Amino acid sequence: MLVQKKSSPLGRIATPALAGALALSMAGAAQADVTLYQGDGKIPSVIGYVRVDAGLRFGTDVDLAQYNGGQAGKTTTLMQAAGNDWGTSMFGLHGTAQLTPDLAAIYRIESGFDATKGTFNSSTNSIFNRRAYGGLSNPKLGSIYFGKDLFINNDVYNFDPMIQENMSTPTLVYGRNWPGASDMIEYRSPNWGGLQIGAQASFGNGDTSMSTKLSNMYGVSVQYDYKILSLFGIYDEIQDKNGHYTNLYSASREGIVGATLDLKPVKLFVGFEQLDAPDGTREKGGSPIHNPGATYFPYAPVYATSANMTWVGAAIQATPDLLFRTGWYRTSVNHQGGNANLVTGGVEYSLSKNVMVYFTLGEVINSGQANFSADVYAPPPAPGKNQFGGFNGISIQF
Repeated sequence: MLVQKKSSPLGRIATPALAGALALSMAGAAQADVTLYQGDGKIPSVIGYVRVDAGLRFGTDVDLAQYNGGQAGKTTTLMQAAGNDWGTSMFGLHGTAQLTPDLAAIYRIESGFDATKGTFNSSTNSIFNRRAYGGLSNPKLGSIYFGKDLFINNDVYNFDPMIQENMSTPTLVYGRNWPGASDMIEYRSPNWGGLQIGAQASFGNGDTSMSTKLSNMYGVSVQYDYKILSLFGIYDEIQDKNGHYTNLYSASREGIVGATLDLKPVKLFVGFEQLDAPDGTREKGGSPIHNPGATYFPYAPVYATSANMTWVGAAIQATPDLLFRTGWYRTSVNHQGGNANLVTGGVEYSLSKNVMVYFTLGEVINSGQANFSADVYAPPPAPGKNQFGGFNGISIQF
């Protein structure tokens, strides 16, 4: 069997529509692939990739009452092994089969895992927890595929200065803008003069009594590129099992807009995200918001129904191997949910084409009842208290 290094994730028979679709849907994926089989016309190619990411992280002012049920007012500093803080470890296969000159079949299977534990990234420890889909691609009409993929709001990666690391856009929304979508159908357009659109719907994830809407997860994404300026827009909805919007960070409506300006070697970023959960009050059967890094919840519950987050940032390519990132994120949560600011920055240094080391630091400044962690899933501080944290590690990919 021929094994050949390939820098392109699309293989030798990619069409323009397929290239556009995969460029959008592969945000954060591996950058170097291995062609296991190049394909032959209607016989699909087989291209594999692996990324292993692991390191250490720390966080100050961890609230023991939420961490281990300890005494309120007591804090500690934690040093922990870290997997996936910069980006998830993953492995996968993808490929294409050229059915006609204008029609290709496409497929992808992909699993994320935690290198520090050797476990898959899902509550059920399922193997293909990120992607498992097949579809068709046409250079003029676009690509359509069915199965499991990242939810469409993961496109925020394209205008997040910290590229959805654990200290970035997901941090102040408890990961609301990076879930997965099972039982889905997805469409990605080709590039129409700088305009690209996407749409996705996830079926069967809610109540099976037919009393809910047809889909309980759906969204659209738009990107327009004009020279050095790129504009972005995303809208999506995630409903609970009854078709309602009962939690700001798990069953809500979301709108995101943003822009990037590529001034080489500096790239500038700006964005705004709004979350809305009109059924999130206690009276309407809503559920309180909780920091996902907490184990215990000893404080008065907060039933929030809306939040706004803004951010600005920059990426500086100092040398071909050295990249600096920085971002400032701010959120405001209603119904006494409080406010928070996250200031973060990081450096990435490529030791080779396939090996990178990284280091990221950040501080979250909470006020009111807000108790966001500096690292999105790390143990949080007490409400209204600040937390300083960071992580470092190595990312090896091929």
